[in-house]
Amino acid sequence: MLESDRSQLIALTEKRISALESTLSDCPSTADKKRSQAGDAAANLDLTITSSIDDKVQSEHKLEHAQLTKNLSWLQTDMAGRCVRCDGDIPMGRLKAVLGARLCMTCADSS
Repeated sequence: MLESDRSQLIALTEKRISALESTLSDCPSTADKKRSQAGDAAANLDLTITSSIDDKVQSEHKLEHAQLTKNLSWLQTDMAGRCVRCDGDIPMGRLKAVLGARLCMTCADSS
């Protein structure tokens, strides 16, 4: 992998991690939301309906954050840009589109 490509991927990954951290820190817990909406039956009903969706989205953001943080370490190694299954090159377009990609398209399609 070219050093310029590596630097670009690291910058993109760090930017996404930062965005996730901002989103996660700006998202109050369901308990906090309930406390702030005490006495508002309609708001509590809305919260009851949407809380499972919000929890799922927050869980997905946490998972993505963990994967991207791990990916930063991988980008620092000689294996960056190489498929972890077949050791083939992962195209730069795929690495940019799917920041946590560790598989080439062939291996990803066969999973």
